[in-house]
Order: sequence, then structure tokens, then C-alpha cells
Amino acid sequence: MNVTLSTAEALRAALAGLLDGLPPKQATQAVDRLIANYRGTTPTDAPVLRDRSDVAAYAAYRMPATFEAVRSALAALREAAPEWAPATHTDIGGGTGAASWAVAGAWEGHRTTV
Repeated sequence: MNVTLSTAEALRAALAGLLDGLPPKQATQAVDRLIANYRGTTPTDAPVLRDRSDVAAYAAYRMPATFEAVRSALAALREAAPEWAPATHTDIGGGTGAASWAVAGAWEGHRTTV
């Protein structure tokens, strides 16, 4: 039997793979530092995501909430306009890609540009 993961399950699995091998203490420290940078006066030319642990921590901290917020908004749009479906999706700023994941889960057969 060929089982296909839902978009949310696939996202969770991808994040788990990204976090695999990253000590929780290191991830926590990276998240704390990233939050401090965003709230502080970090120069705009300074790298925010410095290494793999920063990338993994950022994705694990931000991506699930962003995905769920966009998924919820798209569900409301689909309910309000059930006959409409996008042919393309442009994600300006991209970030973690959470919006693109949410769009992929809401509609099939469209082209995404980040």
C-alpha cells in the first residue's frame, strides 16, 4: 500500500529530520539568541542565522506557527470561495517556506515561486 503523508505531517517529518542530532540545549540557546537579535539592535548586515543550529532552531521555532496561521487563513478562503483555486503562488520573502507548504496543502496543481 502506498501511503502519502499530509502536508502537515510531511512538514513535521522534515523539521524532525532537521533537528535530528541537535542537542536540545544548543537549540534552546540558538532560539534565545535569535529572539534577542530580533528584539535588539543587531546591524542589518550581520548574519542572523550563523550555522546549522541557528537554521534548525529558527525553523523549529517559527515554521509550525506560521504554517498553521497561513493554513487556517487558506481554509477560510477555500470555504468562502470553494470554486476558486490559484494557478500560481508567489511567496515574497519566503522565510522558512511555511506559506508555500500551506498553499501546497490547500491546493494541488499550482506553480509556486519563492
